[in-house]
Amino acid sequence: MDEVNILDADRRQFDVEPEVIRWRARRLLKIGYEPHEVAGLALSRIDIHELEQLIGEGCPLETAVRIVA
Repeated sequence: MDEVNILDADRRQFDVEPEVIRWRARRLLKIGYEPHEVAGLALSRIDIHELEQLIGEGCPLETAVRIVA
């Protein structure tokens, strides 16, 4: 099962449109997260823009998630 199918199946527990989740997943992949990390993050309430800013400033991926969470 690929990441998009996982996201589609799991999104039912959230009140979020599938297009939003797919957009979040694409952004997370683009900034360097691995596919196995993306599913959970895309479904979370983490601010993707904050992650992008922190990572753009050199913050490690794991640290950025801890800061934003």
